[in-house]
Amino acid sequence: MILYKYMSFQSASKVMKNSSIGFSCLEDLNDPFEGTAICFEESDTLSSKLQKNPHRNRLSRNYGVLSLTRNPLNPLMWSHYGDDHRGVVIGIDMKKANLLDENSCVIPAQYGEIVYTSTMPQNKLATSSAESLMSVGTEYKCFRHHNYDLFKNAFLLKDLTWGYEEEVRVVKNINGSQKSRYSACEFENEAGKWNQVTILGRPLYCLSIPKESIVEAFLGCSSYSNVTRLGMNEDDYLNIRKAWQSSGVNVQLVRRKEGTWNLEVSDYKI
Repeated sequence: MILYKYMSFQSASKVMKNSSIGFSCLEDLNDPFEGTAICFEESDTLSSKLQKNPHRNRLSRNYGVLSLTRNPLNPLMWSHYGDDHRGVVIGIDMKKANLLDENSCVIPAQYGEIVYTSTMPQNKLATSSAESLMSVGTEYKCFRHHNYDLFKNAFLLKDLTWGYEEEVRVVKNINGSQKSRYSACEFENEAGKWNQVTILGRPLYCLSIPKESIVEAFLGCSSYSNVTRLGMNEDDYLNIRKAWQSSGVNVQLVRRKEGTWNLEVSDYKI
């Protein structure tokens, strides 16, 4: 299974160089309503809201989300996440990247397809306890069918308006760093090796993946015009592309299909 990540040219260069891909916390994603579909049965002492908010906070701080998509040729995605068509879409082989592994992923890619709905689902979870709340982030370190409903409600339910993204997620435990979430550090846990950095004031947890798992790179139709803005000349830009190609990545150019609004892969070879 190959899934895709839209990003800027600069970010793609770092991914290629470091063989790593970034995971974010729920609270740092661009939809402020992430995780709000968590819903619990009421009890005599605990309302659904009193159960939901602590779970949402602990899930956000203890687990990282990798947002991917099935479609590398989505014009809206290129505009919103591909630096206005000047960026790159990276294709990652999920098996080679170990992102299908149920022992190191809380939600592996094969279970991570987003469910888009026009109204928020009300599939209520069983009333929680103090023990179940405190185990979030400590007990749940791999995929288990018995806790999938909780993680599905928290990470995989979104408003229908986001449906154009065709998103698939991988969720991993990011516990292991003893420093604050804004500190730069490296650490290792059951989910993999991490490099914690801060980008634009938000923490990003960069997971090391095998170099051979990065198999494709689609260059945006305006990527060449981005050369000057990046402080490069034409030779620099071409050399980076050639280096990616020589490392085994299938590098392709994207262009608008003549007479349509659609995108297609150019037959131009580097």
